[in-house]
Amino acid sequence: MKNQTSRVNFTSLKITAIALLLIFSWAKAFSTNYIAHKTETAPVIDGIGDEFCWSKAKWAYINQPIDNQSLPDSSDFYGRYKIVWTSSRLYILMEITDDKLVDNRVNPSDNYWEDDCAEFFIDEDYTPQGHECGADAFKAFAYHIASVARDKNNYTNGNIVSFDSPTAIHHVIDLGTDCNTGRALNLDDHVVTKITKNGNKYTWELEFKIFDKNYNQTSTTNTPVTLTSNKKMGFAIAYCDDDSGKRDNMVGTVPNHNDYSGKYPFYRFTNEFGTLTLNDTILSTSSEFRTNPTPRVIISPNPAFNTLNIALNNSDWQNSHIKIVNLLGQTVLSYKTEDNYAKLNVSDLRPGVYILEVSNLAGIVLQKFIKAKQ
Repeated sequence: MKNQTSRVNFTSLKITAIALLLIFSWAKAFSTNYIAHKTETAPVIDGIGDEFCWSKAKWAYINQPIDNQSLPDSSDFYGRYKIVWTSSRLYILMEITDDKLVDNRVNPSDNYWEDDCAEFFIDEDYTPQGHECGADAFKAFAYHIASVARDKNNYTNGNIVSFDSPTAIHHVIDLGTDCNTGRALNLDDHVVTKITKNGNKYTWELEFKIFDKNYNQTSTTNTPVTLTSNKKMGFAIAYCDDDSGKRDNMVGTVPNHNDYSGKYPFYRFTNEFGTLTLNDTILSTSSEFRTNPTPRVIISPNPAFNTLNIALNNSDWQNSHIKIVNLLGQTVLSYKTEDNYAKLNVSDLRPGVYILEVSNLAGIVLQKFIKAKQ
């Protein structure tokens, strides 16, 4: 009887653990809390994305269907992005696979959400509130950026031009104090965009000025905010995919939550944005990842088979949290250390490349290692 009771209790605990794991996995699947590192050298906006800072920033994915549609096939749409920052600008590198670009509406303010475009939702002060238009217009920005380039010399009737044309521009639209979409604001001066094409893959490189809710659409002297370490902003991306002359799919970084037409849809309220945190780690070619104070992480062996030894040479890094993250951004192992040394069992990890992340109140340091095949 005792053994039977033990088995029942063990089974119950196992079921509970599995349930908690599923809940945790579901929550994490819908978590869009991106941590962006500061870059010592700003990237050149050329649509190439070959700067050092981009090689160190982490990819995150645009994979949540929003229009009550199923997620399209990856050959039809696939998206991912990275973010870095400086004190004056926010930078985004985005890769989009789209089998067909459509932009039939010549005037940038003509039903702009129906054509292929990317939407960037930025809530500078991370406050749950309305933001669509009228008195709430600038409590957050919802930048709609055209995927197709047009002639910048003719705003309302510009011809489609190639991405590398000297007159190419990707128009930026958002509603202002007037809620009539036909009179949406031209915000081309808020964002610098360059897109390059390789087959059906489009590489977007963008530079954003960040404005607060005191933005005045009639003023020519609005000043972008200065970005600082540990600043948290509301943030989301959505891509409008037009294959047939109107939007066929809308895929984003935040799930629909069945509230697209409900009380708090994300395009009208900031409540369901994800978050963007500006981390104080500096991406530097001289030290790769640098914080103050700068720790040096020694890991051995690398590649590792069963055990990974981790040593920190700075006493400020005692009581650190250690994570091992795969290249999809998923945490596969987590450990809390009480001193400057840790020994991790990595025998169950699949062979491949991983990122070791060590963090505490002093900052964060990242280092790559390889799990070798047995």
